Parts: sequence; structure tokens; C-alpha cells
Amino acid sequence: MDLITAKPGFEFIGGPVCLDLTNTVRGVRGERSCRETLTSYSDLVSWSQQAGLVTEGEAEEVLHIAEQYEEGAGAVLLRATRLREAIYHIFTALIAGREPAGSDLNTLNREVRKGTIGASVIRTTDGFAWEWRKEEHMLDQMLGALARSAATLLISTEWSLVRQCANATRCQWLFVDTTKNHSRQWCRTAVCGNKVRARRHRERQRNETAIAE
Repeated sequence: MDLITAKPGFEFIGGPVCLDLTNTVRGVRGERSCRETLTSYSDLVSWSQQAGLVTEGEAEEVLHIAEQYEEGAGAVLLRATRLREAIYHIFTALIAGREPAGSDLNTLNREVRKGTIGASVIRTTDGFAWEWRKEEHMLDQMLGALARSAATLLISTEWSLVRQCANATRCQWLFVDTTKNHSRQWCRTAVCGNKVRARRHRERQRNETAIAE
């Protein structure tokens, strides 16, 4: 297994890291255009390092361990993608005004329980904060932070600000809308926003041409 490399294609626009995890799928889920970016355990580690969940040293360490335990690394990748899809379905259900499926909440809660073992309260310059024990040499050490991110978002008032990109035919990325009037529509204005506006402009031109004829 190769050492950690900065794989291109990862973007962090969601806000909470759990939403950035859901955005590791490009295109529309279930369609031929859909593309998975986490195709190996090393991809997961690369993404986790770029997301700030593991250090460079931790990334290199778990990749060395994964070379010896490829089956275990594959199992962690599967857990990560299952957690990602559960988080995605939970928030898209809430956006649509539906109750999240119990199976998705169960998937999240399994990782939450694993990821909150060894929690303690520590003194900080601003008061107090949670500190989570990170087991060294563990291939799944990034999953606890991802599960806690999703759980924290769900129990906060911020969950109601989670949006899905308005480019619905090409993109399904999620983000927290932190704009002052909560009017953000696009995951990336320069990408999805411009594409949708260009498509609408072409449609208007075709309609105007058809009327003129």
C-alpha cells in the first residue's frame, strides 16, 4: 500500500467535517455519472489527513499497519462509506421534511458509541471542553471524529441550516448555510452555480428562437 499522497479531487465546503465526508461522492447517487472518490483505505487516510482528522505521522503509521492487515483496512473503509451514506440520508431526509430512517440512525449510533469511549473533560483557556482519547495504531481512528461531528450537528440548532446544492441534476453535495440571510444555493458558485445559470440561459435562448420561428 502506498504511503500517503495528497489525492486530487477532495474539497471541503460543507462546514462540519461530517458533511464534507458525504461530499466524497461526485455526481448523483445511483446514476452512471456518480463517482466514488474513496476507492481504497489509502484514499480514506488521505482525505482524513486533509480534513485534519489525522496528522501526517498518524497517516503514515496507519498505512504501514494497513499493509499488514489489508482485510482490517478494507473493513474500516466499508464502515466509513456506510457511515457516510447514513449521514447523507439522515440529512437529506431532514431537508425534505421526512423522518430519518431508523437503520441510518442505527449506523450512526454504532459509530458514535465506539467514538465516545474514553471521553473526558479538560480545562481550556476559554473554559472546559471534551477531550476524546484517540487509540494509537488504530486503523479506524478517524471514524470517531466523523460520527461525533454528525451527532453534534444533529443535536444543535444548526441542523436546520443544512442545505443541498441546487444543481440537483448534477450534484448532491451538502453544506451548512452560514450566509446572513440563509440564501446560499450552491455548494460552489463558480462550479455548480455557473453551470446552472449557463444551462438556464441556453434554455431561454432556445425557447426564444422557437417562439420567433
